[in-house]
Amino acid sequence: MLAAAALLGALITGRRSGPIAIVAAAEPRVASITPAGTDLLVGMGAADHLVGISNFDHDRAETTGKPRVGDYQNIDWERLASLRPQILVVQYAGDRIPTALQQRCAELDIRIVNLHIDPLEDIFTQTQILADAVGEAERGRVATARLRAQLQRVRSRVAGLAVISAVIATQPSGLDLAGPGEFLDDLLKIAGGRNAAAGTGTRYPTVDRELLLQMSPQVVIQLIPDGDKTPQLVAQATRFWDSLAALPAVQNHRVAIVTDWYCQQPGLRVGDLAEKFALILHPEIKAFGPLESDNSIGGSRP
Repeated sequence: MLAAAALLGALITGRRSGPIAIVAAAEPRVASITPAGTDLLVGMGAADHLVGISNFDHDRAETTGKPRVGDYQNIDWERLASLRPQILVVQYAGDRIPTALQQRCAELDIRIVNLHIDPLEDIFTQTQILADAVGEAERGRVATARLRAQLQRVRSRVAGLAVISAVIATQPSGLDLAGPGEFLDDLLKIAGGRNAAAGTGTRYPTVDRELLLQMSPQVVIQLIPDGDKTPQLVAQATRFWDSLAALPAVQNHRVAIVTDWYCQQPGLRVGDLAEKFALILHPEIKAFGPLESDNSIGGSRP
């Protein structure tokens, strides 16, 4: 069986396979080439199913030592074959899974689970779909219930407070924004904000400086995942916003740069992100404490 897997890997890649990597894991064995998929599994307490993770996954305790098997553009098929996953988690728009990927997964007897996540509600439905696929339905239900409770707590804390006009910048250039119809926009609303870029009608619009000034946001939330590791990107964003002195958010020193690794990831950490948004928009809240249900699925919080 193992020799056959090695031979198949060599045939697929056109290279001779090296030593077979055997990774102990719960059944079914899962490889994820999308950070969102990895995060959903970790967040529901099912990381023990993972035998391989994405090239773009953030380093954390739950995935330490897991081989990186690729991403949406490139997959190490030889390594993937040696790991013998039964499920591959991907994230492609619509049903546009590359034909070559489908064919190779069929040859390796790997089932594809394609996550579709745009608005916030998709996180709940896709979490449960993935949980069901790996035989962890109850963990999925507990994880989504915990997330709903966390988001409801944010709603309750900002209820009755002024709604703050804001933009969410997704690139250090400052001109790429989060628009309507996707999870960052939903989180901003939950946190007591109004998306000044909603009028663009585009989920991720690219705007010019003039339009940004017309939006006149009271607050700017600049997202730079792991920006603390790339200070030059933080410096680039800071220079850009400083150059827009007429912007109310700049005039009032209300430009916040968020560098948490999960700040653009549609996973089970979006509740934490909603809390951060609420504290940026409404600093009078001061802090959020831990949820009573944080440890309800066992183990530590991701």
